Amino acid sequence: MKHAKAFAIKGIMILAVFSFVLSLGFRVSAESTALIAVLFGAVSYGLGDLAFLHKTNNVVTSTAELFIAFILVWAVISMIEGLDADVALPSAFISALLIGVGEYFFHFYIYRHKLGSVDDRSINVSD
Repeated sequence: MKHAKAFAIKGIMILAVFSFVLSLGFRVSAESTALIAVLFGAVSYGLGDLAFLHKTNNVVTSTAELFIAFILVWAVISMIEGLDADVALPSAFISALLIGVGEYFFHFYIYRHKLGSVDDRSINVSD
């Protein structure tokens, strides 16, 4: 149940950021925005938050998730929406920056609730 709550919190944050930036800011379709949110949520929660976070630290994991978001947004809106680089790259950059900041703070929730593959003694919250 802890993971369901964490995934829901993350999902709301991701959908809010992508909807605001992509759908409202860059006129990306709601379907593409939802696809990006679902793909990013699944990949970043499983790999980033539960596996990678406890092997590195918050800054490294947030940065990795920022790059994942950038690549995913750029790829999906370039291929599915057919948008040129002058729209795809800025939208991916802005989305990734906001996701990176959101992930940084979300990781403190992960730390606090001891989610993942490690106990609380080895969690590095100083980053």
